Amino acid sequence: MKRLSAVLVLILWLLPGVALAQKIGILPFEDASGAGAGLGELVAKQIRSEFLKDQKFTPKLIQYKPKDEEESTAVDADKAVELGKKNGVEYVLAGTILEAESSSSASGGGGVSILGKSVGSSLRTVKATITLQGELVSVKQGKQIGTFRVTGSKTDRSVGGEVSTEWASVGSEASVDSSAPTLKALRDAVERLVKEVSKKL
Repeated sequence: MKRLSAVLVLILWLLPGVALAQKIGILPFEDASGAGAGLGELVAKQIRSEFLKDQKFTPKLIQYKPKDEEESTAVDADKAVELGKKNGVEYVLAGTILEAESSSSASGGGGVSILGKSVGSSLRTVKATITLQGELVSVKQGKQIGTFRVTGSKTDRSVGGEVSTEWASVGSEASVDSSAPTLKALRDAVERLVKEVSKKL
């Protein structure tokens, strides 16, 4: 009996935290940068992972594809509210990838002496930048309650070697390199976006 009472007390103690967890639906971001179709879905997955770090939120990926293949994947407030009700969430976060750029340059480094022989080296610099715009919609209020624009960037300098500079490859999960400047820039932007959205909730 005492054990049962202890379990009940534990459940009642945990319930407030569970009840306060806000359910937020995340839609694939529309790609206005031309970086590749898969990037919008990867952005949504990265946002979900970032929200999962905070127990105050219960994030859920919402899949949405227009019936007409030529129709834009952009979602307005009314559609977001409809999808939110359908998926049982309190808020819906939709958005757009406004920019996804990367550049690479190489410069010759000084020679290095190894066992009396001079060996040349080259320094490669890769810079990646991505700008996201998020729109937060309240399902209960039936309207957009906030817009957020963030930019993430990463510069990588390495001697020799191949460093991926293609955003299209980031959108393909099978070829994602966790050390790629593009993915690091994306993570930076996602962290900034989730931080701003969290302040509104």
